[in-house]
Amino acid sequence: MSKYITAEEHVPDDGEGETVLQIRDAETKEIFHTRARIAKEPSRLDDPQPLSVVRGPHENTAEQWYVELVDDAVDEDRLRRIVREQQEGSNVINTRSDDLAVLLRYLVETDHYESTSAAARELMFERLADAHPSLLEAYDELRTEYESDPLREALERE
Repeated sequence: MSKYITAEEHVPDDGEGETVLQIRDAETKEIFHTRARIAKEPSRLDDPQPLSVVRGPHENTAEQWYVELVDDAVDEDRLRRIVREQQEGSNVINTRSDDLAVLLRYLVETDHYESTSAAARELMFERLADAHPSLLEAYDELRTEYESDPLREALERE
C-alpha cells in the first residue's frame, strides 16, 4: 500500500472531495500533481491510501487523511517513445469534424482567438490540465530532454 504526503496548503478549502492535489510518495520521494479524491475517513473512498497532511512552520504536525488517486499513472517509457516518433512525423492533428471546425472558426471570427490552431491548442491544453495533470507534468519533464540539442542530434544519427 502506498503512502502519500501533502501540505495542508494543498488541501482545498472545502476539505473533502475531488481535486487536483500536489502530493509526495513517501517511499520514492517523488512529488507530483494528480487528480484525486480525499477524505478524513477511509470508508468515504473506494480505494483509500494513507495521506499525511502536514502543517505548521516546519511541517512537523501531521494529520491522517486518505487519498484515492483518480488520474491514470503515466507510462513514461511509452511517452518517451511517442515523443521520439513525433519528432520524425507530422504535427498536424485532424479531427475530421465539421462541428469543431465551425465552432473554432466562430471563436476566431468573434476575436476570441487568433486562429483555429491557437483555439484548438489552448482549449485542448486546458482540458488536458483538468483531466490529466500527471500526464502534462510527466511530458513537461520529458520534453526538455528532446528540445533541440545539436550534440544529441549528431550522436543519435550515428
